[in-house]
Amino acid sequence: MCDHLIRAAKYRDHVTATQLIQKIINILTDKHGAWGNSAPSRPREFWRLDYWEDDLRRRRRFVRNPLGSTHPEATLKAAGEHALDEDVLVKGKQSIKSQVLGNQNSESEILLDGDDDTLSSLEDKDLDNFTGPVNLSAPAQLVAPSVVVKGTLSITSSEVYFEVDEEDPSFKKIDPKILAYTEGLHGKWLFSEIRSVFSRRFLLQNTALEIFMANRVSVMFNFPDQATVKKVVNCLPPVGIGTGFGLPQTRYFLI
Repeated sequence: MCDHLIRAAKYRDHVTATQLIQKIINILTDKHGAWGNSAPSRPREFWRLDYWEDDLRRRRRFVRNPLGSTHPEATLKAAGEHALDEDVLVKGKQSIKSQVLGNQNSESEILLDGDDDTLSSLEDKDLDNFTGPVNLSAPAQLVAPSVVVKGTLSITSSEVYFEVDEEDPSFKKIDPKILAYTEGLHGKWLFSEIRSVFSRRFLLQNTALEIFMANRVSVMFNFPDQATVKKVVNCLPPVGIGTGFGLPQTRYFLI
Protein backbone atom coordinates (compact mmCIF):
# COMPACT_ATOMS: atom_id res chain seq x y z
CA MET A 1 0.00 0.00 0.00
CA CYS A 2 2.82 2.41 0.89
CA ASP A 3 4.60 1.68 -2.39
CA HIS A 4 1.37 2.34 -4.29
CA LEU A 5 0.88 5.72 -2.59
CA ILE A 6 4.48 6.76 -3.22
CA ARG A 7 4.23 5.81 -6.90
CA ALA A 8 0.93 7.68 -7.23
CA ALA A 9 2.52 10.80 -5.70
CA LYS A 10 5.33 10.57 -8.25
CA TYR A 11 2.81 10.35 -11.07
CA ARG A 12 0.98 13.42 -9.77
CA ASP A 13 4.20 15.43 -9.68
CA HIS A 14 5.14 14.16 -13.14
CA VAL A 15 1.81 15.20 -14.66
CA THR A 16 1.88 18.58 -12.91
CA ALA A 17 5.41 19.27 -14.12
CA THR A 18 4.49 18.27 -17.67
CA GLN A 19 1.52 20.63 -17.66
CA LEU A 20 3.65 23.52 -16.38
CA ILE A 21 6.30 22.89 -19.03
CA GLN A 22 3.65 22.83 -21.75
CA LYS A 23 2.17 26.08 -20.44
CA ILE A 24 5.58 27.78 -20.53
CA ILE A 25 6.19 26.51 -24.07
CA ASN A 26 2.78 27.81 -25.18
CA ILE A 27 3.56 31.27 -23.79
CA LEU A 28 7.01 31.43 -25.39
CA THR A 29 5.94 30.08 -28.78
CA ASP A 30 2.82 32.23 -29.05
CA LYS A 31 2.94 34.59 -32.03
CA HIS A 32 3.28 37.48 -29.57
CA GLY A 33 5.76 35.62 -27.35
CA ALA A 34 9.55 35.72 -27.18
CA TRP A 35 9.86 32.78 -29.56
CA GLY A 36 6.80 33.68 -31.57
CA ASN A 37 6.62 33.65 -35.34
CA SER A 38 3.73 35.00 -37.37
CA ALA A 39 5.14 33.77 -40.67
CA PRO A 40 3.09 31.37 -42.82
CA SER A 41 5.66 28.68 -42.04
CA ARG A 42 4.56 28.68 -38.41
CA PRO A 43 3.88 25.10 -37.21
CA ARG A 44 0.26 24.06 -37.20
CA GLU A 45 -1.49 24.38 -33.85
CA PHE A 46 -4.21 22.12 -32.50
CA TRP A 47 -6.85 23.07 -29.95
CA ARG A 48 -9.31 21.29 -27.69
CA LEU A 49 -12.08 22.29 -25.29
CA ASP A 50 -10.91 23.18 -21.81
CA TYR A 51 -12.41 21.49 -18.74
CA TRP A 52 -13.52 24.91 -17.45
CA GLU A 53 -17.31 25.34 -17.35
CA ASP A 54 -19.52 28.41 -17.02
CA ASP A 55 -22.65 28.65 -14.84
CA LEU A 56 -24.65 26.72 -17.45
CA ARG A 57 -22.00 23.97 -17.60
CA ARG A 58 -20.91 24.98 -21.08
CA ARG A 59 -17.28 24.53 -22.06
CA ARG A 60 -16.50 27.77 -23.84
CA ARG A 61 -12.72 27.89 -23.70
CA PHE A 62 -10.16 26.44 -26.06
CA VAL A 63 -6.66 25.43 -24.98
CA ARG A 64 -3.76 24.15 -27.03
CA ASN A 65 -3.65 20.43 -27.61
CA PRO A 66 -0.07 19.11 -27.81
CA LEU A 67 -1.42 15.72 -28.90
CA GLY A 68 -3.56 17.15 -31.69
CA SER A 69 -3.70 15.50 -35.09
CA THR A 70 -5.16 15.97 -38.55
CA HIS A 71 -6.14 12.28 -38.46
CA PRO A 72 -4.40 11.37 -41.73
CA GLU A 73 -5.37 7.72 -41.24
CA ALA A 74 -8.99 8.69 -41.94
CA THR A 75 -7.98 10.37 -45.20
CA LEU A 76 -5.90 7.36 -46.16
CA LYS A 77 -8.83 5.03 -45.52
CA ALA A 78 -11.10 7.13 -47.72
CA ALA A 79 -8.47 7.18 -50.45
CA GLY A 80 -8.14 3.41 -50.32
CA GLU A 81 -11.89 2.89 -50.55
CA HIS A 82 -12.11 5.09 -53.65
CA ALA A 83 -9.09 3.40 -55.25
CA LEU A 84 -6.98 6.49 -55.89
CA ASP A 85 -3.51 6.45 -57.35
CA GLU A 86 -0.80 4.48 -55.62
CA ASP A 87 1.34 7.59 -55.03
CA VAL A 88 -1.49 9.16 -53.02
CA LEU A 89 -1.57 6.14 -50.72
CA VAL A 90 2.20 6.19 -50.33
CA LYS A 91 2.19 9.88 -49.41
CA GLY A 92 -0.59 9.25 -46.91
CA LYS A 93 1.36 6.48 -45.21
CA GLN A 94 4.44 8.68 -45.03
CA SER A 95 2.37 11.47 -43.48
CA ILE A 96 1.07 9.13 -40.79
CA LYS A 97 4.56 7.84 -40.04
CA SER A 98 6.06 11.32 -39.75
CA GLN A 99 3.22 12.52 -37.54
CA VAL A 100 3.53 9.54 -35.21
CA LEU A 101 7.26 10.10 -34.87
CA GLY A 102 6.73 13.81 -34.28
CA ASN A 103 4.23 13.25 -31.48
CA GLN A 104 6.09 10.39 -29.86
CA ASN A 105 8.08 12.58 -27.48
CA SER A 106 5.12 14.67 -26.35
CA GLU A 107 2.96 11.60 -25.80
CA SER A 108 5.61 9.87 -23.74
CA GLU A 109 5.66 12.87 -21.42
CA ILE A 110 1.95 12.71 -20.70
CA LEU A 111 0.96 9.05 -20.82
CA LEU A 112 0.73 7.36 -17.46
CA ASP A 113 2.70 4.29 -18.39
CA GLY A 114 6.00 6.15 -18.52
CA ASP A 115 9.24 4.30 -17.97
CA ASP A 116 10.70 3.73 -14.54
CA ASP A 117 13.76 5.86 -15.35
CA THR A 118 11.59 8.97 -15.61
CA LEU A 119 9.81 8.18 -12.38
CA SER A 120 13.01 7.37 -10.52
CA SER A 121 14.32 10.84 -11.33
CA LEU A 122 11.55 12.32 -9.21
CA GLU A 123 12.16 12.85 -5.55
CA ASP A 124 10.98 9.97 -3.37
CA LYS A 125 7.94 10.75 -1.30
CA ASP A 126 6.48 9.11 1.76
CA LEU A 127 3.18 9.03 3.54
CA ASP A 128 3.73 12.55 4.85
CA ASN A 129 2.03 13.68 1.64
CA PHE A 130 -1.23 12.98 3.40
CA THR A 131 -2.28 15.80 5.68
CA GLY A 132 -3.17 13.87 8.79
CA PRO A 133 -4.53 10.33 9.00
CA VAL A 134 -6.83 8.87 6.39
CA ASN A 135 -10.39 9.20 7.68
CA LEU A 136 -11.95 7.07 4.95
CA SER A 137 -10.72 4.80 2.19
CA ALA A 138 -13.25 3.21 -0.14
CA PRO A 139 -13.34 1.60 -3.59
CA ALA A 140 -14.63 3.96 -6.24
CA GLN A 141 -14.87 4.52 -9.97
CA LEU A 142 -13.72 7.70 -11.64
CA VAL A 143 -16.35 8.63 -14.23
CA ALA A 144 -14.77 10.70 -17.01
CA PRO A 145 -15.49 11.28 -20.71
CA SER A 146 -15.12 7.97 -22.59
CA VAL A 147 -13.77 6.06 -19.58
CA VAL A 148 -14.79 4.65 -16.21
CA VAL A 149 -11.80 3.45 -14.20
CA LYS A 150 -11.64 1.63 -10.89
CA GLY A 151 -9.53 2.82 -8.01
CA THR A 152 -9.47 3.88 -4.37
CA LEU A 153 -10.80 7.13 -2.93
CA SER A 154 -9.04 8.31 0.24
CA ILE A 155 -10.16 11.25 2.36
CA THR A 156 -8.07 12.94 5.05
CA SER A 157 -8.98 15.86 7.27
CA SER A 158 -8.26 18.37 4.49
CA GLU A 159 -7.74 16.54 1.18
CA VAL A 160 -9.31 14.04 -1.21
CA TYR A 161 -7.19 11.54 -3.13
CA PHE A 162 -8.02 9.12 -5.92
CA GLU A 163 -5.60 6.42 -7.01
CA VAL A 164 -6.47 4.42 -10.12
CA ASP A 165 -5.96 0.66 -10.04
CA GLU A 166 -3.48 0.20 -12.87
CA GLU A 167 -3.49 -3.57 -12.44
CA ASP A 168 -7.20 -3.83 -13.20
CA PRO A 169 -7.74 -5.71 -16.50
CA SER A 170 -10.29 -3.16 -17.73
CA PHE A 171 -7.79 -0.34 -17.19
CA LYS A 172 -5.13 -2.09 -19.24
CA LYS A 173 -7.55 -2.39 -22.15
CA ILE A 174 -8.10 1.38 -22.39
CA ASP A 175 -6.30 3.13 -25.23
CA PRO A 176 -3.38 5.17 -23.79
CA LYS A 177 -4.31 8.02 -26.14
CA ILE A 178 -7.63 8.32 -24.29
CA LEU A 179 -5.93 8.21 -20.89
CA ALA A 180 -3.77 11.15 -21.97
CA TYR A 181 -6.91 13.31 -21.93
CA THR A 182 -8.28 11.90 -18.66
CA GLU A 183 -7.64 14.00 -15.57
CA GLY A 184 -7.80 12.77 -11.99
CA LEU A 185 -6.36 9.29 -12.47
CA HIS A 186 -4.01 10.10 -9.60
CA GLY A 187 -5.93 13.12 -8.38
CA LYS A 188 -5.58 15.27 -5.30
CA TRP A 189 -8.09 17.94 -4.26
CA LEU A 190 -8.03 20.23 -1.23
CA PHE A 191 -11.12 20.78 0.90
CA SER A 192 -10.63 24.52 0.44
CA GLU A 193 -11.15 24.06 -3.32
CA ILE A 194 -14.50 22.24 -3.00
CA ARG A 195 -17.47 24.53 -3.59
CA SER A 196 -20.38 22.08 -3.90
CA VAL A 197 -21.23 18.38 -3.99
CA PHE A 198 -24.15 16.89 -5.90
CA SER A 199 -25.68 13.43 -5.69
CA ARG A 200 -25.78 11.73 -9.10
CA ARG A 201 -27.22 8.60 -10.66
CA PHE A 202 -24.88 6.22 -12.44
CA LEU A 203 -26.37 3.35 -14.45
CA LEU A 204 -29.76 4.12 -12.86
CA GLN A 205 -28.32 3.78 -9.34
CA ASN A 206 -28.06 6.61 -6.80
CA THR A 207 -24.47 5.73 -5.99
CA ALA A 208 -22.45 8.60 -7.48
CA LEU A 209 -21.23 12.00 -6.35
CA GLU A 210 -20.03 14.93 -8.43
CA ILE A 211 -17.69 17.38 -6.73
CA PHE A 212 -17.36 20.92 -8.08
CA MET A 213 -14.15 22.89 -7.50
CA ALA A 214 -13.33 26.57 -7.21
CA ASN A 215 -11.61 26.56 -10.62
CA ARG A 216 -14.93 25.61 -12.27
CA VAL A 217 -14.08 22.01 -13.01
CA SER A 218 -15.73 18.93 -11.57
CA VAL A 219 -14.93 15.31 -10.86
CA MET A 220 -17.43 12.45 -10.56
CA PHE A 221 -17.08 9.24 -8.57
CA ASN A 222 -19.28 6.16 -8.42
CA PHE A 223 -19.38 3.95 -5.32
CA PRO A 224 -20.48 0.35 -4.65
CA ASP A 225 -23.62 1.26 -2.66
CA GLN A 226 -25.48 4.09 -0.96
CA ALA A 227 -23.96 3.27 2.42
CA THR A 228 -20.53 4.11 1.04
CA VAL A 229 -21.91 7.32 -0.45
CA LYS A 230 -23.15 8.42 2.99
CA LYS A 231 -19.76 7.71 4.54
CA VAL A 232 -18.02 9.76 1.86
CA VAL A 233 -20.45 12.67 2.27
CA ASN A 234 -19.90 12.69 6.03
CA CYS A 235 -16.14 12.97 5.48
CA LEU A 236 -16.34 15.76 2.90
CA PRO A 237 -16.66 19.42 3.95
CA PRO A 238 -20.28 20.53 4.63
CA VAL A 239 -20.61 22.70 1.52
CA GLY A 240 -23.94 21.23 0.44
CA ILE A 241 -24.96 22.04 -3.12
CA GLY A 242 -23.32 25.44 -3.07
CA THR A 243 -24.56 28.96 -2.53
CA GLY A 244 -26.42 29.49 -5.78
CA PHE A 245 -29.72 27.87 -4.77
CA GLY A 246 -30.51 29.65 -1.51
CA LEU A 247 -30.24 26.47 0.56
CA PRO A 248 -28.13 25.99 3.70
CA GLN A 249 -24.70 24.50 3.13
CA THR A 250 -25.19 21.22 4.97
CA ARG A 251 -24.77 17.54 4.19
CA TYR A 252 -28.51 16.97 4.64
CA PHE A 253 -29.30 17.76 1.00
CA LEU A 254 -26.80 15.19 -0.28
CA ILE A 255 -27.95 12.07 1.54
